[in-house]
Amino acid sequence: MKLDFISRKLLNGAGRNGPIALMYHSISPEKSKPNWQWAISLSDFKSHLDIIESFGWSSFNIDAYANNNLPEKSVAITFDDGYADNYYAFEELAKRKMKASWFIVSNDIGNSASWKDPGGAQKKMMLSKNQIIEMNSAGMSIGSHCCSHQKLTMHSDLKLKNELNISKATLSTLLNKDVNSFAYPYGIYNDNIVNAVRQAGYKAACSTNSGFGLIENNPLLIRRVAIMATDNASNFARKLAFADNDVSDIKLYRYYLSQLKKKIFY
Repeated sequence: MKLDFISRKLLNGAGRNGPIALMYHSISPEKSKPNWQWAISLSDFKSHLDIIESFGWSSFNIDAYANNNLPEKSVAITFDDGYADNYYAFEELAKRKMKASWFIVSNDIGNSASWKDPGGAQKKMMLSKNQIIEMNSAGMSIGSHCCSHQKLTMHSDLKLKNELNISKATLSTLLNKDVNSFAYPYGIYNDNIVNAVRQAGYKAACSTNSGFGLIENNPLLIRRVAIMATDNASNFARKLAFADNDVSDIKLYRYYLSQLKKKIFY
């Protein structure tokens, strides 16, 4: 775990601005950095968990996070889509007795992904039914990412309702328990979609807007910070400290400038 001085200093003072949710997608077992921006290596993921543990953060599933009443240094580790390679992450989390949440595309369980985005990875294998059941039994949270991985704004009201209700029912039946959490595909939502998610009975839903805690204190609009292939340990530490996707040097400069102004003028 190699952190530069500034990142270590930032993280030492972090955790007082509210809880933070992290968004992962694919985990590569190879040590080298993956070519796909939404994948990270397993070794990098382990270093992220090392940082979380070493600096005294506690992991919570998304249902607890949505209550917005967690102690300082609280983090929700989330995974979108449900790729089979996420099982490596599950094993590492379980070994450390840490919690995480998965949002599953229910139509693709045990098959290859039915979608492929421009410039994205080739269609990848997805987690199996048995793996999802095992992960949930080990304390991991399982939520819905719809039946199919499509932008919800493209759907009619009936299609939207079916995507939300059928995926919820499929996962609830699989796990023999009510599934209450959701993540908006591509992070796209509007008031109509949020209302439909509420009417479908979901209690927590994740956006892709960065920041701490909830948007407008709404548990159906949880902020999350995206973790990317290019995030080394120091970048990850800065994201944990700022709850922001932008952790560039310019961002740091502006932050320290604002801190200096406060000391001078207040």
